[in-house]
Amino acid sequence: MANAAAPVAPDPARPWTFDRGTPGIILAPPPERDRPAGHQLSVHLLGPLKVRLDEVAVDDWPSGRGRSLFKYLVTHRDPWPRRDQLMDAFWPEAAPAAARNSLNVAVHGLRRAFRASAEVPVVVLEDGSYRLGPQLRLWLDVDEFERHVAGGRRLDAAGDPAGAAAEYERALALYQGDFLADDPYEDWPVMTREHLLLNYLDVLDRLGGRYFDRGQYGACVALCRLLVQRDPCREGGHRRLMRCVVRQGQPHLALRQYQACADALDRELGVDPDPATVALAQQIRRHQPV
Repeated sequence: MANAAAPVAPDPARPWTFDRGTPGIILAPPPERDRPAGHQLSVHLLGPLKVRLDEVAVDDWPSGRGRSLFKYLVTHRDPWPRRDQLMDAFWPEAAPAAARNSLNVAVHGLRRAFRASAEVPVVVLEDGSYRLGPQLRLWLDVDEFERHVAGGRRLDAAGDPAGAAAEYERALALYQGDFLADDPYEDWPVMTREHLLLNYLDVLDRLGGRYFDRGQYGACVALCRLLVQRDPCREGGHRRLMRCVVRQGQPHLALRQYQACADALDRELGVDPDPATVALAQQIRRHQPV
């Protein structure tokens, strides 16, 4: 992004720390002696699945259902899912015996995926529930994303816009795509995917506002374009984008953006732009400051 330092995404296999005085910059990882014992399981579910166990990438999944089961387990940890819950989630129309057999096959395929890199059990059955092995320390991009979003909102409410922007930048660095983007036809991720997408759009909006207030118009334009691409009817994003390009000396692009906004509203909702959007376009046509 022009006018702004691009946030740097952490390597989830290493517990990096952030320098709160320099947003987006990552310091050296803590020494080995300061890290908790156990094996680090790092999982990316925002965008394509990426899994690492310590320093070893796990990308050979003998069973597609085993891979889906793994995604379910890492996102349903409180409490861990029981056998019948998994059977209902993945084989809702199968007879109990058939569903149980399919689950056993999926678990076997999941364990095979980790066999080459795991010295400890990755998936265990405990008191009728499937869970990750207790020796594993889980790093999950979804958890980190939500933590930074919540942190940004807290700092916003506390009147710390710079600190909030740093948290939002870290959240955006983690959002590499929609939740379980490579499983578009699974039913169980739908609500979580929508929730995370709404948080992502909110972060784009809030961080875009911070960049605009600081006069970082190039960075603001980039975020506004992402925002209206995913949510074409969000007029606030269109208006901020219009103001940015005017301040960059391109009022013709602002009027083109207004037309794109009007077209999207008509196409998606069958409504006209808000009076505030119309008034902004009129100001730009009259070459008035915006």
